[in-house]
Amino acid sequence: MVRETRHLWVGNLPENVREEKIIEHFKRYGRVESVKVLPKRGSEGGVAAFVDFVDIKSAQKAHNAINKMGDRDLRTDYNEPGTIPTAARGLDDSLSLGSRGRDVSGFTRAAGGTVYGPPTPLHSRDGRYERRLDG
Repeated sequence: MVRETRHLWVGNLPENVREEKIIEHFKRYGRVESVKVLPKRGSEGGVAAFVDFVDIKSAQKAHNAINKMGDRDLRTDYNEPGTIPTAARGLDDSLSLGSRGRDVSGFTRAAGGTVYGPPTPLHSRDGRYERRLDG
């Protein structure tokens, strides 16, 4: 089970999104403390960001809601700073947590460079979790 926190990982954001636009979108759920936009991980998919709310109730509302930005369905997952978000697990299980670095949680380092975010969509179009075969 995922531990609910006031920190969210948000994926499938538009390429040109700015922190201000993310704050504007998520402030409907409560006060946003900070946003960190992560570099795009490849040619497909969108950009990801960490959104930190002031309180856990706001993060719960945002996580449970269907979030769209433009024509994109956003994906959310809880994130505990200093750990890898559940959505990003399984990217490179051969690396230990200690070898992944401490720059920003949610990253793994691979031979070809840095990889960000989840390997597969965790939310279907209606914003609910799809069943995961890996537990």
